[in-house]
Amino acid sequence: MSISPAQTYLARTFDDGRWAWARTRRVRRRAVLAQVALFVTLLAATLAAAATDQGWTTTYYVAWTVGMLGFIPLHSVLNAGIRGVFDRSARSLDEHQLRLRDRSFTAMAWPATAMHFLAWSGGVTVVALSDHVALALCLGFLLWLAAGLLSYWHLAWTAPDEGDADA
Repeated sequence: MSISPAQTYLARTFDDGRWAWARTRRVRRRAVLAQVALFVTLLAATLAAAATDQGWTTTYYVAWTVGMLGFIPLHSVLNAGIRGVFDRSARSLDEHQLRLRDRSFTAMAWPATAMHFLAWSGGVTVVALSDHVALALCLGFLLWLAAGLLSYWHLAWTAPDEGDADA
């Protein structure tokens, strides 16, 4: 097996056959649903904490930490399922992968822009209503991160199974 100069270690890792199980539509969609559920839960916990006088509590801190640590393996599975097309250089992608990546970026451009605005305005609103700056930053961060993940989610949800690539 010869390794092309375009194939970086990262590209070889994502193209490795050991990750074939993560490339099925069912696994990719479950990873998307799990990430969305995680974000919704953390957003709800942040807003609930902001509605209290105490704000940042040990319970909230534990929920935040567990949620962020849970995000890591979820995102790894999702990223392996889409062959890491958003994290690799364009020269290591084939034409089909480039088209899929560009289609997802284009489809999620306006929703991502709206979520970026919501991240800013939501953070400002939390500070204005509750004076909880740390929680406002958490809310803004979660919405900002979700906006960045919209393209990942779109591609993972809409991409055909690799056997159905001609469909």
